[in-house]
Amino acid sequence: MALRDLSTLFELLPTRAYRASMDGKSVQVNAALTRLNGFASVDEMQVALGDVYSNPYRIPEQRGEFKALLQAQGHVTNFEAEMVRKLTGKTMWTRDHAHIVRDASGAILNYEGTVEDITQERQAMLQNLLQTIPDSVWLNDVDRTYLTCNEAFATACRSTIAAIVWRRDEEWVTFANTNDFRTTDEIVIRHGKPAIFEEEFGAPGSGRSGMHELLKAPMFDSAGHTIGVLGMARKIQQRKLAETQLRETSEKLELAMMGADFVLWEYDLTVERGYFMDATSWAMLGHRGEAPRKGREWGYLVHPQDLPEALAALRTYLTGATETFEAEYRALHANGQWVWISSRGKVVQSRPNGTPMRMAGNLMDVTARKWSEHRLRLAQAELQATLNALPDLLFEVTVDGLYRAVHARDVSLLTAPPAYVIDRSVHELMPSQAAQVWTQALVDAQKTGRSNGRQYSLDLWGQTFWFELSVVRKPTEREEEPQFVAIARDITERKTVGDAIAHLAFHDTLTRLPNRRLSTERLQRAVTSSSRTGQFGALMFIDLDRFKHLNDTHGHEMGDLLLIEVAQRLRVCVREMDTVASLGGDEFVVLIQDLSDSASPPAEYAQAVGRKILDSLGARYMLKELSYESTPITGATLFAAEGLT
Repeated sequence: MALRDLSTLFELLPTRAYRASMDGKSVQVNAALTRLNGFASVDEMQVALGDVYSNPYRIPEQRGEFKALLQAQGHVTNFEAEMVRKLTGKTMWTRDHAHIVRDASGAILNYEGTVEDITQERQAMLQNLLQTIPDSVWLNDVDRTYLTCNEAFATACRSTIAAIVWRRDEEWVTFANTNDFRTTDEIVIRHGKPAIFEEEFGAPGSGRSGMHELLKAPMFDSAGHTIGVLGMARKIQQRKLAETQLRETSEKLELAMMGADFVLWEYDLTVERGYFMDATSWAMLGHRGEAPRKGREWGYLVHPQDLPEALAALRTYLTGATETFEAEYRALHANGQWVWISSRGKVVQSRPNGTPMRMAGNLMDVTARKWSEHRLRLAQAELQATLNALPDLLFEVTVDGLYRAVHARDVSLLTAPPAYVIDRSVHELMPSQAAQVWTQALVDAQKTGRSNGRQYSLDLWGQTFWFELSVVRKPTEREEEPQFVAIARDITERKTVGDAIAHLAFHDTLTRLPNRRLSTERLQRAVTSSSRTGQFGALMFIDLDRFKHLNDTHGHEMGDLLLIEVAQRLRVCVREMDTVASLGGDEFVVLIQDLSDSASPPAEYAQAVGRKILDSLGARYMLKELSYESTPITGATLFAAEGLT
């Protein structure tokens, strides 16, 4: 095909396509890509942009990322990014596929690719995500026009999504807190950071009215300007009621304890040395006899490193920021050791103006708990360090395949983010074949305690990854749910190397056809099958005439190009179930199986295939600039009899 014909085909492609040099110059775009950028014609775009196709990405650094992938791999697949339409300046989401074009010597000529507009697809994904969130979610611009929302928000407002989007509050809101909404939006926009509010939300009778926790966050454009507010509302009516009941119960309990004189220490706030301990607390610190009757300074037994934090907790309580004084610190024991003490207390006497005068509370030795917590933290740190060093994916799953925990140093090897994986089944997150491998491994581990060596594949980021799965049953109590630890190891590189080695052993490296070894095995199986079923088969031998003359005259490179083209033509001449093989050099064989159980039709079919092969291989070849003809020599035989060699 002539170069002009190729160019015309490029222009008429419905797919948005382009060609460009590696430095961004000499760009050729087709009509479809021109229209995507808002231009009526290629000439109009050429006049507007010139010879240099400027960086189309909204985030300029993504162009460098794209080119780095292209140069490293030779191609880029499914590169998703936000681009700018050249004429209007509006953004769109695209999916880019590209590859490098090289000449015969391997030098880079340019690169070419296609661009797919996936803006609507991304918007649909966003809308689907919004609908899966049980809380009310909405997005409005700085003028309080609603851009989108989910069904939960529309229901809370006793309205519909269609009635809300592209309208303002005063046009549709049916509840009385419009001003509150506007005020909180203004706060978020003014401060430029997320904020949490508690307020009444929802229309009466909607089933979602009452006290809600509102999270609002500003949205910014690429220049950092505020363009809207994202909001989320969660009902907290029951939580607020429970907090009130718990606070009232705690206060009653504390008052009952203090009314029964259950006091182990007291602190007179009107004097400098007003801290007193009773005999019980004094004995807890290892002292014999009665506690000192003379007051001491508060904190005189507290470890110097813990004293600032304990004093801060006391000041925080006395200023009203907390409802109870609570502090944990090390105190000096009579044996010279430091023990951990938990101290709690409240003000029990105040002046008429509310100024606190006296506090009372209790002490508890929590040394054992502190040391247990310390050892637990060390164990957790050691476990986390081990997990961080583990390159494999680690899961905790039930016998039914529900994920209970996940650890992944490389989250790109997961089919979904870790937080989404928890409490979901392998059948939800994996294709059926991979899920079946997991299910069988769990069944084996349930029976024998472990399962090793099962393999499965996943398509991630446009590439196939292979994993080896190992599962072991965790020790659990009888009443506990059976749990399993599963490790999935990425063996993609090992698998790829193994497959490549196996392929090299059975295929010709030049034509990619089965070699003599593989063709012999297939022929033996075909003869055995033919003897068993009575179905005829055919074997054709093909030799290229004047092949040595081509090598001697024009070089082995031309000979290799001819062999590659012959292999491609032979594949087209036979069925997918048949075998085309290379015996080496210019010799090929074609194995045709399962023709019929009578001799006449198979012979006719073999003759037809032979004529097709002769016509195809006898047609002119274009080997670079060389126009070449080759006459093939072929012979064929049918087989179906037993004992055939």
